[in-house]
Amino acid sequence: MSWTGQAQVLADTSELARQAESMAGRCRGTGLAPRSFTGVIGAAVALGSYPVNARGLRYATDRELITALCDLLDDIADKWQEYVQLRYAAASARARARAVLAGTSNERDIATLQAIVIDCTTALETLESLPGRLRNASRRLNEVPEQLGETYAAVYALVAQGRRMPLNGRWITGEDTLHAD
Repeated sequence: MSWTGQAQVLADTSELARQAESMAGRCRGTGLAPRSFTGVIGAAVALGSYPVNARGLRYATDRELITALCDLLDDIADKWQEYVQLRYAAASARARARAVLAGTSNERDIATLQAIVIDCTTALETLESLPGRLRNASRRLNEVPEQLGETYAAVYALVAQGRRMPLNGRWITGEDTLHAD
């Protein structure tokens, strides 16, 4: 595969965006306050998705949400490593081709080397926006634990003291707990 082809495949963040969009949908399905997962929404947007109407199954526990968050951060870190490796390899190949090109007069070699330089340059241009998108998504995801903490600090404090939430949290929703089934 050409350098440009490899760069195009790597620059595609749609799978990561789908993961973030799914997380946002699951946060909505869980009933979390939107301000507690704006980082997930921001990460989805940074990666190319707009999870306005995303819906999903609820997270059973906060641990499940944090695990999903960590998994997505790991996937972003993996993509970053691939970016670093490909960028270095393409830049090195371009430099080698330019060096050989400067010292050759063979027309066939010149054409081949110029094609390599163009391919590597296009690949590097294709990769230009990827690090910013990955950094932004990672930064936004790293904000989520603090957002959750700020939103649900009182609840976490209550549970940490060994106390229990009212049945199904109905006092939060305003449902009548005396007449509920």
